[in-house]
Amino acid sequence: MAITDRFRIFYTLSGKDALPSERQTDADNSGTPDYIEQLAQRFVKVDKFYRTKVGLISPLDSDRYKGRAHYIDINLLNLSDDKGKTRNGIAYDGTPKLDRVVAGAESLNVLLIDLSNSLSWENKTVEHELFHLFQNGYTYFKNPWYTEGTARWSELIMNGRLGSGGGLPHSEDQKQELFHKTYDANTFWNELILRSDKAALGKNFIKKLLEKLGEIDGVAARDRGIESAPWPESEQRSEDNDPYIWRAVLETMREIGYTESNDKDVSKLHKL
Repeated sequence: MAITDRFRIFYTLSGKDALPSERQTDADNSGTPDYIEQLAQRFVKVDKFYRTKVGLISPLDSDRYKGRAHYIDINLLNLSDDKGKTRNGIAYDGTPKLDRVVAGAESLNVLLIDLSNSLSWENKTVEHELFHLFQNGYTYFKNPWYTEGTARWSELIMNGRLGSGGGLPHSEDQKQELFHKTYDANTFWNELILRSDKAALGKNFIKKLLEKLGEIDGVAARDRGIESAPWPESEQRSEDNDPYIWRAVLETMREIGYTESNDKDVSKLHKL
């Protein structure tokens, strides 16, 4: 186990979840593999970027998790299934208290990411999964067209890049098609950013969007009589969330100063 800043990274050198042998090298004899030290610094760097450059609130300091989660724990695991397919990572929205005695660490309520122990360094899963925790700190909405579509933005932004955009929906049918997308919804979000916040590479847009979603999920909870917190998983992913997320999109555009008067395509969005 390695602790850096507010991150704890748990790994093993043996067994089915063992780090690949080439990642077990400890050139500086610190007692921690060089790969783990580098990975910890990457998480710290990405976290700092989201907080200082994008202006987001750390999930550990959010209204949802403050005082309820004490670290962000990263489990490095073999995430291959029986068919040999490997998942890159999984971010959770709960605050589990895992038994960390064997690892010589304190058992505390934490936020959690499972990460494949065999990811290439060029892979952007660190950026992607950590961004999911930031999303979870702001809102209970977890509809994939929003969560995965905007998380794709996070994969490029630290390199000063934006993904390509695509056509905006012009009909109710096209809007419903968008609501059923996952990762491929990124072109919708990229298009909005390219039109309204290109100079800032979407930082203003994403910050305002998350803030707005945090406001509007409270409206959704009242409208639908959701009394428990956290929301049941079925409610977090419900299609009933789509109109509220859509409302957040339109209000975000207005509040960053890009109104329907600026753009006929955006004007059509307000009429869907």
